[in-house]
Amino acid sequence: MFRIHARTLAVLLSLTGLVGLNYGATITFTAALSGANENPVVVSPGTGLTTVSFDTVTQLLTIDLTFSGLTTPTVAAHIHCCISPPGNAGVATTVPAFPGFPLGVTSGSFHGVLDLTQTASYNPAFITGNGGTVASAEAVFVAGFENDMTYLNIHTTQNPGGEIRAFLTPEPGSAALAGLALAGLSMIRRRSRLDHIRVPPATGLLPRMMNISV
Repeated sequence: MFRIHARTLAVLLSLTGLVGLNYGATITFTAALSGANENPVVVSPGTGLTTVSFDTVTQLLTIDLTFSGLTTPTVAAHIHCCISPPGNAGVATTVPAFPGFPLGVTSGSFHGVLDLTQTASYNPAFITGNGGTVASAEAVFVAGFENDMTYLNIHTTQNPGGEIRAFLTPEPGSAALAGLALAGLSMIRRRSRLDHIRVPPATGLLPRMMNISV
């Protein structure tokens, strides 16, 4: 029997053509919020623009958002996950709103940062429903971003189910990078588990390539 070590992972990456790839990246998602994006559609003069950035190294999610023209004051704002457009899903981030988000207004702006490794960044129900730990919830949330299954929603007094929203999609320059970087992040998360995997003995070319003692 032999153990697979971290350098084995490096060899496997080389064999698959991924060697040298820098998985540290900031993936940027942009979206225009409107009532037409709600499900069901909401008739509203409200509009909004958002830029959401995810740093795959620090695992910080940065939200920048401006909005105006809402019918009534804001009561909530957050990111939902995980469903394909135009479906509806539960709230993934803090409830009722991002920390510091302006409530009780019909227009405004917001800048905030969520640490996706911290319990306080999530809706408790999202953690419970996705494995029961922050790590499992983050994995589901990040996969939602990767697969265009997250949306940012602003709720108001008149429209408590949501007045304007938009699904978050990567900017053109980030689209290709997003899949690679997020896949790399997932691989890195599993690295420690690989260090403890035991597999049957093997002979031939592959052990020699990996410099593994059998």
